[in-house]
Amino acid sequence: MTLERSMEMCVGGEEARPSLREAIGERVRALALESGARPADHGFGFMFPALTGPAHRLAPEPGTLKALTRLAASMAEPPGALPPPRTRSAGDSDLPAAYTYLVEFLRNDLVWERRAPDEERPGPEAFAPLPSLSGLLNRRSGGLDLDSVYDAPRDPETVRRMLVGPLSPKPQGCPHARPPRAGERNDLPRHPRSPEPGRDRAPRMSDPRNDEHLILGQMHVAFLKAHNALIASGLSFEAARRALRRRFQWMVLFDLLPKLVAPDVLEDVMDESPRLWRVERPAALFMPVELSAAALVLAPVMRRASYDYNGNFRNIERSALATRSVLAGGRDGPDTLPEHHVIAWDGFLPLAADAPQRARRLDTHIAGAPESAEAVASHHLLRGFRLGLPTGQAVARHLGLRPLRDDTLLAALPDHQRVAALPFCEATPLWFYILAEAGDPDGPAGRHLGPVGSRIVAEALWTLALHSDASILAPGTLPDFARFSLSDLVLLAGEEDAR
Repeated sequence: MTLERSMEMCVGGEEARPSLREAIGERVRALALESGARPADHGFGFMFPALTGPAHRLAPEPGTLKALTRLAASMAEPPGALPPPRTRSAGDSDLPAAYTYLVEFLRNDLVWERRAPDEERPGPEAFAPLPSLSGLLNRRSGGLDLDSVYDAPRDPETVRRMLVGPLSPKPQGCPHARPPRAGERNDLPRHPRSPEPGRDRAPRMSDPRNDEHLILGQMHVAFLKAHNALIASGLSFEAARRALRRRFQWMVLFDLLPKLVAPDVLEDVMDESPRLWRVERPAALFMPVELSAAALVLAPVMRRASYDYNGNFRNIERSALATRSVLAGGRDGPDTLPEHHVIAWDGFLPLAADAPQRARRLDTHIAGAPESAEAVASHHLLRGFRLGLPTGQAVARHLGLRPLRDDTLLAALPDHQRVAALPFCEATPLWFYILAEAGDPDGPAGRHLGPVGSRIVAEALWTLALHSDASILAPGTLPDFARFSLSDLVLLAGEEDAR
């Protein structure tokens, strides 16, 4: 069965009626969320359990931590003049910039980690790989079912609809208001002002990560509005949620994956289903740390240093689009997102005649302020060490591939990173290895992931989609749509603005 055939299987006529068990389950979950319950905790595990021994990990010694810190510093993109966001420049990919934030949204929707109450937190002097992952719990379901969207309040006036927040007026003298055709409700629902910093105008959802940056927050709003557009077509809440979940699964499998994964690996997974990570029962499902802490940590290197955000904000540094900056100002600050801060999606997706901005290519560089880039890189490198992730070479050998090592690894890196990478020529942190493999000029050259990263991402997301609620991969499933891309999501959300 080819990739095209797999996509054809997701095209059908009228959607099959849900089973009684599925209908009851949906109703119970809906009532639980309305009463304030959160999804049950699920655990993490290793996709490759045979690689959890010391021989397949970084050495747990002080020198390793120092070397990781130096490697993180080398990942900051060398300083230079910022090219205009719409001008193609070295380091740009062919991927529209919005997919950067779809990757980040997806990871946030799959993973929200918390520690078990009885897990001890070791000090820096005891920093070493965890003895097991049993103390880590995932507040998300771990499926492609839009937990982050539906873990939020509904509109009290029409409970079938999700609540979308109103905008604040633009300041006097601002030449532009919100983008054309954008409605008056285009913000996340927010709590009112509060003397408590953690609650002051905070988003009304349990997980605030999607409110850290305007582009990510506006993507979350698009999902809320897309649900409401499905409601407006006559669906019940449960039917609209099921329909949007299926569209999200299609978007991830058939719109996003072909843009991230090597074509031959994707073809193999869609044709033969996963060969390395098979989960037969939903009860046995867990979140693979190789995915959550390495292979899907792609947004940091895909982000641009600056964006043309809308008609008001062109070539604006990414840090200036942090939500806390926009809502700052004390008593004079806005209560909600100001209307001139609504995103213009045609600058991020191919929705207009002008070409959209592009994401940065997949490689070992993080754009932006060097201090921030180093901090992000440090976090992910040390996180992988703490989780005891296998090295990139160990995974490559396990997959039957020739690993990048010694001269071949160094040749895949820019000159200024090679000294920092020398301690890891034989045993490379998995996250860095996956990025180096993707950026290899003799390989993908930044266009997509290499063989190790592609295999982890394709197999894990296929398996998670298979065991998600209302899965489009379930036998006999015939969705009522032919395709659904990220552009289609934005267009569907725009139907709400036209009402």
